[in-house]
Amino acid sequence: MAASGHHDEVRPIMDPNKNYEEINGYVIFWGLFFAALFALAVGYLCLKIGQTVDAFAPVSILSMGMAVLFKRKNAFPETVHIQAIASSGTNVLCGAMFILPALFILDIHHVTVLQMIIPIILGGLLGVFLCIFFRQYFCVEMHHAYPFPGGRAAAEVLSSNDGSKAKLMALSGLLGLFYDFVLNTLGWWREVFSTTTFKWGQLIQDKTKVSFALDSDIALLGLGYFTGLRYGAIIAAGSFFAWFVCIPLFYFIGGDHLMTVGGKEILLADAPVRTVFTTYVRHIGIGMLAMAGVIGLLTMSNVVSKIMKRAIVDMFSRGKTTTVNILRTERDLPNSLLGLGIILTTVLFGIFFHIYFAETLMQSILAFLIVLIMSFLLSVVGISSIAFTGNEPVSGMTIFMILISAVVLTSVGMGGTTGIIAILMMAAFLGTTIGVAGNFMSEHKVAYFTGATPAKMQTWQLVGVVVSSIVSVGVLILLNNAYGFVGDGALNAPQANAMAAIVEPLMTGGSAPWPLYIIGAVFAVLLWMVGVPPLAFALGSYLPMEINTPILLGGFISYLVKRSAKDEAEGEARVNEGGTIASGFVAGGAIGSLISAVLRIAGVDWFLEAWEQTPEATYLGIVIYLALCVLIYKVATRKRTA
Repeated sequence: MAASGHHDEVRPIMDPNKNYEEINGYVIFWGLFFAALFALAVGYLCLKIGQTVDAFAPVSILSMGMAVLFKRKNAFPETVHIQAIASSGTNVLCGAMFILPALFILDIHHVTVLQMIIPIILGGLLGVFLCIFFRQYFCVEMHHAYPFPGGRAAAEVLSSNDGSKAKLMALSGLLGLFYDFVLNTLGWWREVFSTTTFKWGQLIQDKTKVSFALDSDIALLGLGYFTGLRYGAIIAAGSFFAWFVCIPLFYFIGGDHLMTVGGKEILLADAPVRTVFTTYVRHIGIGMLAMAGVIGLLTMSNVVSKIMKRAIVDMFSRGKTTTVNILRTERDLPNSLLGLGIILTTVLFGIFFHIYFAETLMQSILAFLIVLIMSFLLSVVGISSIAFTGNEPVSGMTIFMILISAVVLTSVGMGGTTGIIAILMMAAFLGTTIGVAGNFMSEHKVAYFTGATPAKMQTWQLVGVVVSSIVSVGVLILLNNAYGFVGDGALNAPQANAMAAIVEPLMTGGSAPWPLYIIGAVFAVLLWMVGVPPLAFALGSYLPMEINTPILLGGFISYLVKRSAKDEAEGEARVNEGGTIASGFVAGGAIGSLISAVLRIAGVDWFLEAWEQTPEATYLGIVIYLALCVLIYKVATRKRTA
């Protein structure tokens, strides 16, 4: 145990030498309840804005409140485990929400609900096993190297048991809920502020093809606050590169190029700006994302091989030793079970693939090998991405896997609609694996700081993943019936649209836009050479601009809050205070959006369509939005250190 030296520095809140009642009926019930609730609420956000939100902050605050309400004597260990089980609700969403909507986008309706659920469940279970596999390395041995901002924040929220924080979270949550409800259900003010709403903006766009847009959804502002100014700026820079550089360039150079829009051939010069973005510019972003994944792998290759060697040695030796003398905070599920779990989940996926989608045994064997190798490699990239930034580029890594799978499987005769479904199922399995492995590692970091027992967290994460997988596919079908993913007023589903755009030409004999992917890949290498994280920049260039600008604004507010203090400690306290409001906005906004979705499904329509399109509605929205920005700043900077 090389790590024993580090234990002196991190004093967990629960004593590793004492036993606590960590899991009981109360914990299991509320943990699974919140897992299902957040799979619902965040699933909606995912499809609307292409971002997942961590459940940890709202669930921690809610379960702290419940502990007071129900007068729980054992509140701390219970709260830690309730939010850990609840995290499974958002951990599985990457696979379900980023990939499965592509089936509806491509108008493929003969895939059964069961066929959608199986890869999500198996991928989720594999993600938990891989995360346990790497836990010792990431959380204990490399404790100093990886900051885990999400895990740290969660541990801080859990250990701050004062009432003022809970009150602030509740108030900002209600405000976020009200704001989003008005925005999505009543339409009193405009959601996307765009320069093209105004005559002058439309004129500029017609002349120069340049426009600016910002989505005023409150959850995005909260997310931006957590992302911080540095990453917010890099993401926004990617967006500005796509919209202010690439798009005008395409019009300038390729105006006389013929492109097909809605089945008609038109000149690129006459095509709408957004169509040029989705048809051409976004593919440059995808090339960047794929290359950023490769760069991440190469920089970590020695780590992967080291852990693999240790695990194989462990699997054959540790089974013989007894686990009596291992500290409670060091206990994982047994290694023999891990090895079995990793092999079983991938083999079961291989069998599922063979029964439903493969035409030959060769196709099944290749598919099995691709998911096995990729899940190991990409989980490491995902975990290290979360460890540094708190964000994880699941879609970019999945796209990389789709490109490789398409090339390999078409070479052994797979194609057409069956081929498209087969590759999307592999992507759903892999996307869920990466999402769960990365996000659950953050929970292990919480366990490291709080002194919770890893093995108990792991057991219940496995249960939570199964429940949440079923709920998330249900949510997907519900939202498809309410909004759809194609046409006017449909949900954005940015990742799924990208998956659909890539996988269809690859499997139907067409070709992918390789030149654009290559430009993006080269650009990612250049960014890496000048020291800019290519991943964040690539994310910015491939999502619509209005989603990235509020992230920048939120990051800027957190920067100003930090700068407002006289010393480091006060700055930290103020940023945390602002973080409480921001997580209230994120949670409240998600629930407000969810209520709107339920009303829309029920056929309730109170939306002021005509008013929402007017410049006045945009002016009103801007005033209210700026007032909320000022509110975060003012409340956060009131905080003084004791």
